[in-house]
Amino acid sequence: MFVFGTADDVFGMAIRIEENGFAFYSGAAKKTQETAIKKLFEELANMEQGHVTAFKSLRATIPAALLETPVWDPEGLAESYLQATADTHIFTIEAAQTRLKSAMTVEQTIDMAIQFEKDSVAFFLGMKELISDHDGKDEINKLIGAEMEHVRMLSRSKWVFSQGGSPRVE
Repeated sequence: MFVFGTADDVFGMAIRIEENGFAFYSGAAKKTQETAIKKLFEELANMEQGHVTAFKSLRATIPAALLETPVWDPEGLAESYLQATADTHIFTIEAAQTRLKSAMTVEQTIDMAIQFEKDSVAFFLGMKELISDHDGKDEINKLIGAEMEHVRMLSRSKWVFSQGGSPRVE
């Protein structure tokens, strides 16, 4: 395998991940009754929406010719990596909603969110390797850092919340 789609395809996947994150966190905020966790999920939903805007803005700064140029991947490693990441990620809003419905406790919902964020970091690291230096690697690094901060926020909130019990979510 010598090429893997285009840079525009990869940016489209990244935007979809962030849109799905927004849908997941919005749904999680509606589902939970715990005020502090509801607020956290609302905050994360807003952050994901900001990431959608950031990826769209970044994509808009890249010349169309570069976006449409096939991504060079002589050994098929990038394609394999991104495909494996995609297979474990919530890539549709419907999948996000289905998984959210299966969560019976706040901790389960937070665990899903943590996994979602870790998968996002893995995808964006792979994405960064596919684009050239002048195509926004610094911006992608900032977004990776933001996703890593989401993991920290969720983990910290899960620990604090676990000290007080585990009410069910509706």
